[in-house]
Amino acid sequence: MKNRNELLKTYIPIVIFGFLCLSVGLNNVDGLRLTLLFSILYLFIENIMNKGKLEDIGFISKNILSDIKKHWWLILLPVVVGIVSINFFKFLLPEAYSYASDTMPMLSFGKLLLQVPQLLILAFAEEIAFRGFFQTKLYDITKPIWAIIITSLFFAIGNFSAIPITSLIYVSFFIFIDNIIYGVIYQRTKNIYSCTISHFLANVIEAFILYIYLFN
Repeated sequence: MKNRNELLKTYIPIVIFGFLCLSVGLNNVDGLRLTLLFSILYLFIENIMNKGKLEDIGFISKNILSDIKKHWWLILLPVVVGIVSINFFKFLLPEAYSYASDTMPMLSFGKLLLQVPQLLILAFAEEIAFRGFFQTKLYDITKPIWAIIITSLFFAIGNFSAIPITSLIYVSFFIFIDNIIYGVIYQRTKNIYSCTISHFLANVIEAFILYIYLFN
């Protein structure tokens, strides 16, 4: 009975998370909120019930500097991937690039700066949900490499949007690659903060590059 209960405690939250992520979608504001809210609440409530510490679920602030020193290249790698992907997107898929420039709303530099704190909060919440909760839950039923791959696939598929198919494949591929890197960072550091720094830097740099390309 104990083993059955343990399996239920592992599989049920995974299934619920997967359903929210894939059926509602992360590009849908309500879907994103539901997915993040469920996973974050579950993670903290379970930790409280187990009488655990914040460090037990990946909130290890004291290791941030040591993680950066040890894994700086890995933390910065998504930034490089983002720069490469945007430049390739512009020159390899000019039709898709034109579509993006025509359909994206005009954004001022001031509004872009105001989005920076939002990008930090979003990156933090997504890392808690996908690395702290989902990837960690998957560790209980599969090997770490598969947990990282599955988590990355769910994030990429959950971000599907109504764009031309070539653009969708292209964007999803690089989202998947970025999430593989975030997953590896978490696997090596067990630290949500280190993953968040990498995720946030990549999002900010990509946002500013897109702004420069699309609106200047």
